[in-house]
This record gives sequence, C-alpha cells and structure tokens, in this order.
Amino acid sequence: MGSDFAPLARALSARGFDLAMQGAGGDPPRVSISDATILWQGVDDPAARARALEGGAQDVVGPWMHEGEAVARIIRLARDDQPCLRVGDLLIHLVDRQVERAGRAIPLLAREYALLLHLARRPGEAVSRDALLRAVWRLEFDPGTNSVEVHMSRLRAKIDRGFDWPLLRTVRGRGYALCPAVGTALSGA
Repeated sequence: MGSDFAPLARALSARGFDLAMQGAGGDPPRVSISDATILWQGVDDPAARARALEGGAQDVVGPWMHEGEAVARIIRLARDDQPCLRVGDLLIHLVDRQVERAGRAIPLLAREYALLLHLARRPGEAVSRDALLRAVWRLEFDPGTNSVEVHMSRLRAKIDRGFDWPLLRTVRGRGYALCPAVGTALSGA
C-alpha cells in the first residue's frame, strides 16, 4: 500500500475497524471492511475511478483526497455492519459512538461515552478512580476534584434508570465496574 496509506489505516483502526488488504499481481490494492470493497487508488485518475466503480467497487479513495473524507467514505459503507461491544443488554456502536440498552437509545456526552467504553472493555473488573483519571482524563495526578464521581453519577442515571438491574456498580475501596448481569463476580484492578 505504501506510506501514503498509513494515516488512513491508523484513523480507521482508532475507530475500531480491522482492515483486510487485497490485491495480487497487477490488481490495485483494495480495502475490505465487512462486505464493502473500497479501491485504493494511488493517483487521482477519474477515468480509472469510473472503471473501478463500474466494475463493482463500492468506492475509490486515495492519498489525493483529504484523509477525513476517505475515512468518512469508508465508515459510511461499513456503518451497517460496524464493530460493536456488548456487555449484557448494553450495546456500544464503536463507529458512530451510539449506545443502547435493551434496544433503547441512550444519548451520552463525550466524557460519559469514554468512561463507559473504558469500563465496557473490562466487564466485571473494578477500575480505580486513579485508573479512570489516567485513561479518560489523561491525567497522571489526582486534581482533587470530584469530577469522576460526578460523571459516574450522571452515567449511572442514564445507563441504569428504568431498568431491572444496574450495570454500573461502585465497588467500595476499589472503584467502579460495569457488570453484565446481576450477581456478576467482580475482579480487581
């Protein structure tokens, strides 16, 4: 693919996509995500792009376009089959950053989403306040505020209100945990 593809690959990887590269011999390289095949065109050639689209490629991207546009085009094609993270009846769509519990959409602010995602990647594990400050706020010190507690309280109200059991738990002396079901055993971090 060449070094011109690296920024696009990093941007897609950060959004939760695993890339499959194809192309053998004289064939142009292709990026496959789910069932979508996107041609990677090294130079801006509208005639070649038209032939590729007529030949079945869902889209054509390349280093000649802005990285954000290329990522947006690929994500648009893959959105229907985007990577998700499931913890119990909670579903987190990693591309469009939408969250739902038992089929009900839960709107979250950016920091709430980051907290939830950090906990969801460690289901049933108690995550300390200091670990959350490092991972979500990118702080290597305790600022002496109650911002973690405030954000967790708001997140708990959105995630657990109106459901039969709470997913977010405070583990006394150890931190917070996202537990997929009632009675889930907790591990410590």
